Amino acid sequence: MLRKLIFSISIFILAFSIFAELRIEITKGSKDPIKLAIVPIEWAIDSPASIYLHEVITKDLEFFGEYSILRPEKMLSLPSVEEELFYRDWRLLDVDYLLLGRAESLSTSKEFLDDIEVSYSIYDVSRQKRLHKAYIRGSLSSLRSLAHGISDSIYKKISGIKGIFSTRILYVDGSNYSKNLYQLRACDFDGMRDLVLVSSDAPIISPSWSSDGKLIAYVSFESGTSNIYIQSIKTGERLLIDPQEGLNSAPVWSSNNKFLAAVLSQNGNSDIYRYNIKKKLWKRLTDHYAIDTEPDWSKNSKKLLFTSNRSGSPQIYELKLSNGRMKRLTFKGSYNARARYLPNGKDIVYVHRENGIFHIAKQNIRTGEMTILTDTNLDESPTVAPNGNLIMYATQHKERKVLAGISIDGITSFVLPSTSGEVRDPSWSPFLN
Repeated sequence: MLRKLIFSISIFILAFSIFAELRIEITKGSKDPIKLAIVPIEWAIDSPASIYLHEVITKDLEFFGEYSILRPEKMLSLPSVEEELFYRDWRLLDVDYLLLGRAESLSTSKEFLDDIEVSYSIYDVSRQKRLHKAYIRGSLSSLRSLAHGISDSIYKKISGIKGIFSTRILYVDGSNYSKNLYQLRACDFDGMRDLVLVSSDAPIISPSWSSDGKLIAYVSFESGTSNIYIQSIKTGERLLIDPQEGLNSAPVWSSNNKFLAAVLSQNGNSDIYRYNIKKKLWKRLTDHYAIDTEPDWSKNSKKLLFTSNRSGSPQIYELKLSNGRMKRLTFKGSYNARARYLPNGKDIVYVHRENGIFHIAKQNIRTGEMTILTDTNLDESPTVAPNGNLIMYATQHKERKVLAGISIDGITSFVLPSTSGEVRDPSWSPFLN
C-alpha cells in the first residue's frame, strides 16, 4: 500500500509538470531581495515528498523576485528544531530569515499515511527570535496546496502583506484559433495545476470570479451571439443569465455576490446594467448615446468604474450607485480604458495609450496622479491580485500573446508564456483560504 501511495504521489507531481500550460519567466526582480533560508523540512514519514514540498515553497517565494532563497548545499548546518539553531551560522551567510519545519503522519497505521501535519517556525536572524509558529494539515496528494499555504504564511509574517500563493488565475486560451477551439482555463498563480473549465468552438471572453471564489462568470458566443454564463468551479454546472437583445458582455461580480454588472446594448447602444441574480432582473445604470463599457465594482460595491467615450475619446468614469452621480477620473492622454480598483479603494489601474503604445498605468483617484507601470507593448486586460500588490495583464512577448505581471511599485516583473500558444483575458481570484 505504501509503495503504491509513493508511486501515485510521484505520478501526481509529474502530471503537474507535464500538463501545466504556463511557464514563469522573471524579467525584473528586486535589487535587494530578502534573504531566506529554508532548511529541508524534517520528514517523519516514509515518503520522498519532502523534496517536492521544499521545492514548491522555494519557487513560490522566488517567483516575484522579492526573495533570494539559500540552497541547502550552501548551509553550514541543517537544524530541525530550535535547540539546534545557532544564529551565528546564518549571520555568516547573510541570511535575514530562517524556516524550520517537521512533517508527521496523522494516522497511526502504516497503511494509511496520506493525512499529514506540517509544523513550521519562522525566525528573524538579526533579532535572534522566533517570529511565528504554526501548523498546516492536509494530504500527501495535496502537497502543492500545503506548500502554497506555508508560503502565504511566510510572506505575511515577513512583509505584513497577505500572500497570494494559494490564489488561482482564470484565462482564455486561444492557442487553436485555426481549429476554432477556445478554452477557459484556471491555474495556480504560477501557471501550474492547469484545468480546462470550458471548451468551445466559439469565442470565450471576459471571465470573472465571484468574491468567494466558488463561481465564475464569462461570455460565450456558442449560440451565435454573446451570452453571459455563471458556472460552478466545483461541479461545472452552469447557468445562462437572462439574455437580452444585442450585446451581453463584460460581467463582473459585486462583493456580496448578489449582483453582476455587465454591458448590454438593448437599444443599439452599449450601457452599464446591474443584474440581480436572485430576482433575475436587469437594471439600467447608465443612459447615454456614447459607448459605456468595461465595468468594475468597488470593494464595498457602492461604486462602479467604467470606460466611456462620452468626452470624445475612451476615458475612465466612476459611478456612485446611491445617487447616480458620475465623475471623470482620467484626463491624461486620448485613450484610457479597462480600469480596475485596487483593494485599498484609493487607486485604480487601467490601460493607457502613450505615443501609440499601450501600457498599464496606476492612478490615485483623489489626486489624479498617474504612473506608467509597464514597459511592454500592446498591454491590455489588467487584473489585480487580491492583496493589491501585483497586477497581471495580457501583452505581446516575442510576437506571441502572453500573460505578464508587475508589482504595484514597478520593481519586479514577470511573464507567463503559454507552452502551446496565445493566452489573454486574465482574471485573478480572491483569496481562497
